[in-house]
Amino acid sequence: MTAVTHHSSLQHDKSTNVRANNSAPIWLRSGFAGASRIAPGLTSALAARLFRTTRRSSPRPGEREVLTDAQGSRIAGMQVWSWGEGPIVLLVHGWNGRSTQLGSLISPLLARGYRVVAFDALGHGDSDGTQSSLPEFANCIRQVADELGEIYAIVAHSLGGAATMFALAYGLKAERAVFISPPADPREFLKVFGAALGINDDVRARVKHRLERRLGVPMEEMLAQAIAPRMQIPLMVIHDRDDKEVPFSVGRSIACQWPDAELTVTEGLGHQRILGDPSVTDTAVRFVDADMHLQNAA
Repeated sequence: MTAVTHHSSLQHDKSTNVRANNSAPIWLRSGFAGASRIAPGLTSALAARLFRTTRRSSPRPGEREVLTDAQGSRIAGMQVWSWGEGPIVLLVHGWNGRSTQLGSLISPLLARGYRVVAFDALGHGDSDGTQSSLPEFANCIRQVADELGEIYAIVAHSLGGAATMFALAYGLKAERAVFISPPADPREFLKVFGAALGINDDVRARVKHRLERRLGVPMEEMLAQAIAPRMQIPLMVIHDRDDKEVPFSVGRSIACQWPDAELTVTEGLGHQRILGDPSVTDTAVRFVDADMHLQNAA
């Protein structure tokens, strides 16, 4: 079922942080390219470890101001922040991201009577660790949710959306979800990663096998097309046409495959600036609050 409306820079259509597509330094590409031919096994082991290695970036000026009124705690080595009281809305950042990136959602959700909880996944922000992956990220979400108790809604960015989807498939409970710029296929991460490193197809296949063996799940079971059709909760996908990290077509495909989903399209915001756009924040918050607002009105 499809309907189209317009709101400011948004188009509303009912219906991964993917590693940036940049090459690695020349010396690193040359090293991996040569090693791929000489020692594919060792090269795949190094590449698999590098694939799971996270990178922490500094917050933007003023970003951490949202933590001033937050209650901090630790769950399984992860830094967790909480604001307010009420039904819990869990904020989930993306690959190499951090909880404070979703700070624009906090005040409007508090104003509507929600408790907002955000956390830094392992290997990210102020949490422990240096490595992660989609299934491990999903496990972080489930660990936080298990500690908190009942989760009403989840708002997730980029790989956080894919990880939330995977967690939902394995028992995570929520009433509503919003995915902003979500990826759909971890194999695409690996293609971009392999091209950036300059490894050949044989080594990339070995990396995939190593990762699957370590994580205990085939990448094919992580695909949105395998999970989305089984999902029952309402979903809002918000995706920008100019996203250079996760193509707009990916978010659209997730919305089409998910039985009860809506797609909101933005333009000119890309993959990161979309998080701070007031119209995006308003759309996400209104969607989270839609059912609760109807219940209160009744």
